[in-house]
Amino acid sequence: MKRFSLDKVQITEPRWAEKFDLNAAFLDEMDVERVLAGFRRTAGISTDAEPYGGWESGLIAGHGVGHYFSALAMRIVYLCGQAVAAGEAMKIQECMEIRKSFEFSKSQAERIVSGLRECQEKYGSGFLCAADIPDPDNKELQFDILEGKAQGEQWVPWYAMHKVLQGLIDLWAVSETKGAKEVCLALGEWTCNRVLAWDEEARKKVLAVEFGGMNDSLYQLYGLTGDEKYRRAAAAFDQPDLYADLLGFKNRLKGVHANTTMPKIIGYLRGATVCGSSASGEARIAVAERFFDVVDTKQSYMTGGVGDMEHFFEDGLLDGSRTQCNGESCCAHNMIKLCQMLFELTGKIKYAEYIERTLWNAKLGSVGPEGGYSYFNPMATGYYRLYSPAHPAENPFWCCVGTAMEDFTKLQDQVYYRDGDTVVITQWISSDIRVSENRSLSLMVDLEEGKLILQHHDKTYSDDTIPDCSDGKVHSPCEEETHVKLRVPRWIKDRSKYLPDDQDYLNLILDAVSRIVMTFEVEIDAHILPDSIPMPASDANPASDDPSAKAPFFATSAPRVPAIGFSYGPLVLCVPLGNEKWGITEVAGIDVVAPAWKVVFDASVKTDIHYGRTTKAVLDREFLTLPEGVSAEEIKSHPEKYVVRKEDGKLVLTGLSDWKEEAVELPLIPYYQTENERYGIYWYLKECSRNSREPTRG
Repeated sequence: MKRFSLDKVQITEPRWAEKFDLNAAFLDEMDVERVLAGFRRTAGISTDAEPYGGWESGLIAGHGVGHYFSALAMRIVYLCGQAVAAGEAMKIQECMEIRKSFEFSKSQAERIVSGLRECQEKYGSGFLCAADIPDPDNKELQFDILEGKAQGEQWVPWYAMHKVLQGLIDLWAVSETKGAKEVCLALGEWTCNRVLAWDEEARKKVLAVEFGGMNDSLYQLYGLTGDEKYRRAAAAFDQPDLYADLLGFKNRLKGVHANTTMPKIIGYLRGATVCGSSASGEARIAVAERFFDVVDTKQSYMTGGVGDMEHFFEDGLLDGSRTQCNGESCCAHNMIKLCQMLFELTGKIKYAEYIERTLWNAKLGSVGPEGGYSYFNPMATGYYRLYSPAHPAENPFWCCVGTAMEDFTKLQDQVYYRDGDTVVITQWISSDIRVSENRSLSLMVDLEEGKLILQHHDKTYSDDTIPDCSDGKVHSPCEEETHVKLRVPRWIKDRSKYLPDDQDYLNLILDAVSRIVMTFEVEIDAHILPDSIPMPASDANPASDDPSAKAPFFATSAPRVPAIGFSYGPLVLCVPLGNEKWGITEVAGIDVVAPAWKVVFDASVKTDIHYGRTTKAVLDREFLTLPEGVSAEEIKSHPEKYVVRKEDGKLVLTGLSDWKEEAVELPLIPYYQTENERYGIYWYLKECSRNSREPTRG
């Protein structure tokens, strides 16, 4: 299984196209002189430009612009495809505008590569670094400190180096930017010389600090060059003990930094593409599959989001870890990357399904309505997403800014794959694809109306073409047929009319005049978190607008109350909760903040944030009362009775009562739409007081 290249697919789905445009505007505003400023200063080259701010102005500088290199490479290829598509459609003015953007991006890339080459020439080696250097006589000081050869302050130098190296690989291998290969290989040479000189003690010190996906990039360089030194350097970043623990079902994730761990697995899996079908390659796939299964089943929310305050938590502690600091956007980026690699290697449908849920929920809403990118995506009811500024000049360049720059240039390579001569459609996202020089497909999906249209086009066909009947059979008059495997999602109602339960794809053979139309209904689904909280004591409710208010007291011996959420097909639903107490924040990391106030209807509570520690607050307004005699499991089995569409087309949650046991009807909207509003995805379901015992204090 192999994905189609970025220039072959054009996204036409408006919701995604809008985010693409906002991201493109951000990329176009990037100033090459500021991008190069840190590299030049470190190399001792005079410049009047200031590096960008936030994380691009200190010890981790270079990581964000490294992501920009990758995003720029992908954008160049995508624009090339857009120009071809516009030209074929005879949209001359549009084609000219796209060509201008293409030439601008290409020029930016070439200027960056030229500037980096100048820095390498100044060093006299392939080394590159944009970070602050306390000692001008030792440009590699952070790396020396990490290896125990010097004293001083360091952060994560190999993490930042990975972003720069990967960005250069993409400029070389993806967009074929002039000069990028030479700059990339020079940096690769420096990297190998340093890494292959480690003794075991130095190696352990280095690997104890976040290093991004260095093994991933080095394995890629081995694949591109066949040079053995890159394979050996990549292997130096592999961690056999971690992989053995995962395969041995030892819980290595509790309390571990999530976005440090994911690239380690991705990099190790990349080695499987080098090892091929050998035993080593199979072992690498087994480790990655085991890791995915744990994260998917025990660490992921409905949205595909992972973690609290950047860390994994105890397996299954999903409700207990819901705060304003869940779902770091970088984690969604890396889990999608992992799943895409696993899908290509194994073809297992569960990876395409995880990508689907994470794209539509964790990623789609991670770009703000006017631009900017989210860091945390809270899962606790009553919070909201915060977005970075929409212009690079004011941006803090968090890690999540970098990964988002990439994500919103490359969605198109996650919709279609090539399996031999067959086109595999994995995501129901409206788009066009050029299968070959003469053949193309158009996919249109309307979730609200329940319609899919797949149209085949062949430029060699015309209405005047006479089919070949020479052997007594009628053959298609087009160049050749296109074989398609269309994934039929499990959120299709009455899916069995298209496929048996044990099958995933509808097999189609399309000729020049083929037009497939599917009408469908979308399933409403309900999800109950595996852990649950005790019933709150009735007299322990925090007062609205009281800044000293605490979460309700929970009696340890009280009945457990499950948390439930709902989805409409691939879209997670939530209740919009307004924007009261908006913009009041607490520090949640270096240059990172999160909402301080939790507001649910007319109640609120302010919580402190502590790095690496969950601080959970619960308000009584988060509790919905079940109908008398009805259990949470019954709602999970028949959610369509409680999530219904009104005559105006809007969805509502109905048939339940509020915390006072008064009937309530709550509006539901897709989670990605809550860009300037608080929201509640999960709600606690308590039994009707007439059907349950009174809670007792423990």
